[in-house]
Amino acid sequence: MSSSPEPNLKALEVQLRQGSPSSEHRPHLGRLGALLAYCPPSQYTAPPPPESTDNVYIPCNSLEEAVLCLLLTTQDRNEEFATERELCWHLCITLGLAKQHARLAQALSQAGIDEKNQPSEYRAKAQALLAAGQPAKASLCLQVLLESSLEAHKQDVLVLLFLVKAGFQTGSISSLQTALTHARQAVQAVKSKAPIGQGRANMALGVVLGQLASMPGVPQRDRADYHDEAVLALQQAVACDPVDVNILYNLALVQAEARQLAAAETNCKAALKASGGVHPPSWALLALLLSARQQIPAALAVAAAAVEEAGPAYESLLLKIKARLHVADGAAAEGLQSLAHLMARVQRAAAHTPPQGGTSLQTLRAHESDLWLELARSFLALQQVGDAEYCVQQAKSCTPSSPAAHHMEGRVLQEEGNLEAAIQCFQMALSIDVHCAKASLLLGVLYRQRGRPHDLTLAQGYLSDGLSYEPGRHVGWYNLGLVYKAQHRPEEAERCLRVSVGLSRTAPVMSFSKLPRIM
Repeated sequence: MSSSPEPNLKALEVQLRQGSPSSEHRPHLGRLGALLAYCPPSQYTAPPPPESTDNVYIPCNSLEEAVLCLLLTTQDRNEEFATERELCWHLCITLGLAKQHARLAQALSQAGIDEKNQPSEYRAKAQALLAAGQPAKASLCLQVLLESSLEAHKQDVLVLLFLVKAGFQTGSISSLQTALTHARQAVQAVKSKAPIGQGRANMALGVVLGQLASMPGVPQRDRADYHDEAVLALQQAVACDPVDVNILYNLALVQAEARQLAAAETNCKAALKASGGVHPPSWALLALLLSARQQIPAALAVAAAAVEEAGPAYESLLLKIKARLHVADGAAAEGLQSLAHLMARVQRAAAHTPPQGGTSLQTLRAHESDLWLELARSFLALQQVGDAEYCVQQAKSCTPSSPAAHHMEGRVLQEEGNLEAAIQCFQMALSIDVHCAKASLLLGVLYRQRGRPHDLTLAQGYLSDGLSYEPGRHVGWYNLGLVYKAQHRPEEAERCLRVSVGLSRTAPVMSFSKLPRIM
C-alpha cells in the first residue's frame, strides 16, 4: 500500500460518492474503509451531505467513515462481500481502533472463529466483550480457552488475567473470590517468566485483594487479611516493574485506605512521574491525600489543574472532589458552577440516547443521579435546604431505588428537624442495601440523640453495624463513644473516642475507596 494514499482515496471517493451507491461501487466501499482506517489522509474531507439529512449518519472523521464503509460492505446482501474474510478482519480491526467494543464483539462472533484453531482471535473476542461491559459473556469465552489450554497441559496466563478482569468487573463477592483464585494461578504460572509478566500478575492479585478488602459484605477480619496481602502483592509487583504507572497507583491506593499517608503519597507521586504527569486517577488520589493531611488549598490546586488535563472519563470524579474540597474550605458555592455544567452535559447525552439504549442509558441516569446528590450535599453546606431537597427529588426521579438518594433525603429531613421522616428514609436505604453504612450510622446518631435507654441500645446496634461496613468513619466512632458514655461504660467510650480523634486527623474529603482500581 502506498505511503501517501491521498490520490487513491480521492479516486475511490469520486467513484463512491458520485451518483447512487450501486453494486458496481460496492467493492470500493471495503477498500475505502481500509484505507481510511490504516492510512488516513492528512486532511479529512467529509462526504457531501444528502439533500435530506433526517435520520442520516454523517461521519465527522476518517475513522468514523472507515467504520461506516466497512459496515455497509460486510452487511451487504451480496454474499460475495458479506462473507469475505479479509473484509471481516478489516472491520474488526477498525472497530477496535474506534473503541466500538460492543460492535467489535458482535463482528468477532460473526467471523466464525474456532477457539481451538484460532485461540488468539477467540481471546480478542473475549477482550472486546470485557471492554463492552459484558463480563459474564467474556467469562464464558475465556473458560472455553482455559479448558483448551489445560488439555494441552499449558495454562494460558493471558486467559487467566482476563478471567481476573471479568470477575473484577462483575463486582460481586462471589465473582471476586473466583477472580482471586485465577489471580493466584496466574502468579504461580509466571514465576519463571519475565519480570514484567510477574508484575502484571501480582498487580492483578493485589487489585482483587484490595477490592475484597473494601467490600462491606466481607467479614472485618477477612478484610484486614485481604488488605495486608494486597499490599504485599503490589509491593512485589513494584519490585518486578518499578516504573509501571498502574502498579504504583494501585499500591498507593491500598496504602491510603490504611491511612499510611506518607507511603501512599510517595507512590502516588512516583506514578505521576512515571506517567509524565498525565494519569488522572493519581491526581485524584493526590488531592485526597492532601485533604487527609488537612492541606485543603494545596488539594484544591491539584484538583483544579487535574480537571484541566483530564479527559471525560475522569472529569466527573475530579469535579466531585473539587466540590467537596470547596465545602471543606468553607466556599461550597464555588463548586456548584462546575457541577452544574457537568450536569448539563450528562443530561444532553441522556436526552440523545434512545429509550432502548439499555445499559448506556442506565449508566447516564445513574451518573445524573449521582451529580444531583453531589449538588444536594453542597446546598446543605450552604444551608440552602430547599435547593437540596429539589436536588434529592431529581436524583430519585433518575434512580428511584437508589439507597444513596434515600440517604440524602434523610439528611435533608434531618436538617429540617423532621427526625421521624428522616429515620424512615434511612431505614428505606437500609432495606434496599443492608450494607449502606452511611444510613446505618445516621440512624445511630438520631437514636442516640433521643437518649432513652431503648433508643441507646438501637443506636449502639446501628453504629456498630455501620462501622463494621466502613470502619474509617470517625463520626461513627465518636457517636458510639457517646452512646457508651451514656450507658456508663467509660472504658469502651474512651476507646471509641480515641479512635475517632485519630481517624479525624487523617480523614479525606471523599473516601479513598471511591477511587477506581485499575486492572
